Amino acid sequence: MLCRIRHSSLWAALAVAAPGCFLLDGEASPVEHTLALSTGIDLAYHELGDPDGDAVIFLHGYTDTSRSFMPTALALHELDDDYRLYVLDQRGHGGSSMPPASACAAAPEQCFAPAELAADVIAFMDAKGIARASIVGHSMGSFVAQELGLSHPQRVDKLVLIGTAAGVAGNVVLQDYVLADPVEGAWKAGFEAQGLQFPEDVYELDPLDAEADAQAWIEGAWVVDPAADPAFLAAIAAETAATRMGTWIGAARALLQTDNTTRLHDLSVPTLILWATQDGFFPDDPDQQALRAALDVAVDACKLEYWFKQYGKRPLAPDGVQVDDLGHNTQWAAPAEVARDLRAYLDTGKPTKDWYYSADGDPQDIVTQKKAAPLIHGKCE
Repeated sequence: MLCRIRHSSLWAALAVAAPGCFLLDGEASPVEHTLALSTGIDLAYHELGDPDGDAVIFLHGYTDTSRSFMPTALALHELDDDYRLYVLDQRGHGGSSMPPASACAAAPEQCFAPAELAADVIAFMDAKGIARASIVGHSMGSFVAQELGLSHPQRVDKLVLIGTAAGVAGNVVLQDYVLADPVEGAWKAGFEAQGLQFPEDVYELDPLDAEADAQAWIEGAWVVDPAADPAFLAAIAAETAATRMGTWIGAARALLQTDNTTRLHDLSVPTLILWATQDGFFPDDPDQQALRAALDVAVDACKLEYWFKQYGKRPLAPDGVQVDDLGHNTQWAAPAEVARDLRAYLDTGKPTKDWYYSADGDPQDIVTQKKAAPLIHGKCE
């Protein structure tokens, strides 16, 4: 059975909502709060749902904000309002503060490692009185989620990793396509042409301070997804352009030093992985195969149970570019579908069996094929 779902008016409203203001049909907009953490970060976040419900924390990707996960969180809330949902702006992103320049500007990567971001999450949970939470992380946020599951398993109920891998070390997209140029290429040259030292003097600046063309690169080469709503992408791009250079530099460098392949052999927190076939950042070969191989070691030791679910059905193009199906930013294009899998996994420990992919000729037309999803279940026998 095939069903088709297009973006609803709710997603359109979300796309154009001002930063820190997200619309919920029939209810008050979730308000952006700011909480001073023991780590020194003033962390911006949205929360919704039952104050007494089980906690779910959403962690966005590199240079994103809470906007990235708000459609998914709102869709999950509509499906089941028993959960307490927290959608965070991680340090240096969106409305959250930067770590202090005095300690970080000369080597920003020292302040943006996944362990540092995970410490913010633990501090947030402590401040909110949250003993345990399920963690949903996308891309960079998935590595923060991994860090939480590996270093603080007693605080984590379940992990949901979207657009993830076992590591980022050596990743060609982040190393060559982002960090080498434009961040440490055209943008660095633009700052140095103004007499600024890189990275010390540019820590609190943003890409538009380097060159006007930065906006065009962000809109045309970075915040792109043929399966997502263009208005939503425009809102994401506007916030991405305001992300400070310390974050662009520090988080990229830190991620490129991240490899959890061996550490995942000891993961013990139940985990769901959502991966789309046209993920050009972390493709099947080698990234997903290496990830499952690492997790299978934990399964064979009877430490871990995981589910791996494929979104999309058409493979990545030979040039590694997403063209006509779901890709790396799965929750941008299929928030309602991701929410359905989240609800199923949080409630039952397994995702839905439905397969979600883009219709032929229209990547924004999301098809649901009932009980047909490609699923891998890693379970101790």
